[in-house]
Amino acid sequence: MTTLLAAAGLWQLGPLHYDAKQRQLSSNAQQLYLEPRQHQLLLCLLQAAGQVVSRETLIAQVWQGRIVSDSAINRAVSMLRKAFANLDQSRDYIETLPKLGYRLLVDATAVTTVAAAVAKPPPLAQLQPGRKWQAVLYGAMLALLVAVLLWFISLTPQQRLSAGTLVPHSSFNGVESQLSIDGAAGNLLYQRQTGQGRSQIWLNNLSEGSHHALTPASQHSAYAAISPDGSQFAFVQLDAEGCRLMLQSTRLPETDPEQSASRLLHQCPADNIPLLSWQPDGTSLYFRQRADKTQPYQIYQLNIASTALRQLTLLPRDYSGLGDIAVAASAGQLAVLRYLTADTTELLLLSPDNGAISTAQSLPLRATALTWYSEQLLLISAGHMLYQYHLPTAKLLPLYQAADPVNSLVAAAGGLYFSSTEVNTDIWHSNTGDEAVLRINSSRADLMPRLAHHSRQLAFLTNRSGRHQLWLQQDDGAERLLAELPGAPGFVRLEWSADDSQLLFSKDDAAYSVEVATGKLNQLLPPGHKVGVVNWGQHANQLLYSSWRDGDWQLWLHDLKHNTEQQLTTQGGYSGRLWQGSLYFSKYHQDGLWRKDLTGADETLLLAQFDKINWLNWHIDHNKLYYYQPDQGIYSLDLASLTTSLHQAEPARFIRHFSVRQPNTVLVRHAELQGDIYHLSLKSE
Repeated sequence: MTTLLAAAGLWQLGPLHYDAKQRQLSSNAQQLYLEPRQHQLLLCLLQAAGQVVSRETLIAQVWQGRIVSDSAINRAVSMLRKAFANLDQSRDYIETLPKLGYRLLVDATAVTTVAAAVAKPPPLAQLQPGRKWQAVLYGAMLALLVAVLLWFISLTPQQRLSAGTLVPHSSFNGVESQLSIDGAAGNLLYQRQTGQGRSQIWLNNLSEGSHHALTPASQHSAYAAISPDGSQFAFVQLDAEGCRLMLQSTRLPETDPEQSASRLLHQCPADNIPLLSWQPDGTSLYFRQRADKTQPYQIYQLNIASTALRQLTLLPRDYSGLGDIAVAASAGQLAVLRYLTADTTELLLLSPDNGAISTAQSLPLRATALTWYSEQLLLISAGHMLYQYHLPTAKLLPLYQAADPVNSLVAAAGGLYFSSTEVNTDIWHSNTGDEAVLRINSSRADLMPRLAHHSRQLAFLTNRSGRHQLWLQQDDGAERLLAELPGAPGFVRLEWSADDSQLLFSKDDAAYSVEVATGKLNQLLPPGHKVGVVNWGQHANQLLYSSWRDGDWQLWLHDLKHNTEQQLTTQGGYSGRLWQGSLYFSKYHQDGLWRKDLTGADETLLLAQFDKINWLNWHIDHNKLYYYQPDQGIYSLDLASLTTSLHQAEPARFIRHFSVRQPNTVLVRHAELQGDIYHLSLKSE
């Protein structure tokens, strides 16, 4: 592959062009960017120069020899075919030869770049006398052309912003979030928590400085977006019946009761957080939606007049991403954030007409929201940081660091409004039947508590120093930093070894252990294993981990002593534990807890009501399996009798992190949330 890229970066494929360095496939009318797997597949076909490429060759070159299913290969080829079809429907580009492989059907020609063609004219001494004046004229024209190009480039604006003054814009008790603003930047819409724990939509007239509720406090209304002309707003109404996307006038109910009536636009599936964005002309809404909580989000377009719904981004089987995070619409294109890993996001630019991707850029951060500042500049939030992304140069630059995590942002003339939420969590401890007492308390977020088997030591994560670190509360109650986390900043899941001498976790596709006595960090499995959730096996030299390296999440058992491993599941597995010769496990895409005998192939569903969010916390202690039931609390499953019982009812402000070592239970609760809106002035450099 390296030789091929070095030999030719540009290719002519019939009427299409492919820029291998940019992963850009284009026709005369449009262009799109291939995802990495399709890029490698196309290079493999190009290298074969019209000859048949076997599946074995594809596995060796595209998947680097890893075990991969036939369905994964078929899916990759199908996606590449669709990319060609989006640009040229007049012909087939890839031929499938049953039992043999695949072949590129069009002639592929390496294209010499313009720069290479004009860079080195022949020396004058080698030309015939009659041609020297032509060479002189050619050289002068070339110099003039270069000068004009340099002049043009120097005039091309490369907009860059710098942050100015930060001013608090709201100071209500509770949390204000989910900002949107109209096209004239005269009205700011936001979501505010009510006293009953529901969300309510409020309108802020920026010229008057007034704040008015648009929905009743008794109704749970959330995720609103104001129309470009400011006359109406779309929002989500949540109740026992599910999720409904509604449209309502921004006129105040007390001044015009009839205008306050809501119109149903779309009945959305349960457990959705749509995150809306209006088309600037006010004719359409864009939002994310998923079929259920086991599926990733995709982006949809809703026509306001007809309520016709159209899916814009591809189904999960047709792309390698794990879900679309947010969407923002400009006059000519859509910007979409797509989840890749816990620390990586993909920025996509799409056509609002057909969803064709014109740009795909990987960003080394966990982005959560974005907004257009201009047609050439996007503003993106990731944790505490605000970034600017300049489209013409594909540059991502830091803009501002907020005191608390940013959850939404909108651009206004000469600045932006953003909302942030103060996060403060504590770890509480209780014995069976006793009232919980505070065990770990700081002014920041203390998370992921893990009791040692003897319960005297407690490992936990904290960001009290500004980033997540691994800390230890010792037998005497003293707290100390145990280890810094490797790689990119981020959250990890912890697991004690059976003798309490080590802590295990996965990060950035690798598995690590920390020696409790010394704090020494050891890498147990490299990133090539694509580690998801990792637990100790039945012995100290075994790791039970999930990996997506073959195209879907499966469970593997790795022997550290002999550096060997075996695949334990074939129908999906994400978080697993070995107990008395059996494998207990959950899956990535669906709810449920399964059991499987290691000597057999069949798996048995033990608990259908086992939410897949339990991958983070569920564990086994003294023949009991502890797990979380949403809105109910921590349950236990007796592995001998297979009966369930409520271990502890869900406390107020529980954030679903817990650990049980009978008779001790530790869990995490957050303080009363506070969040405000801020205005940050911006200026062009």
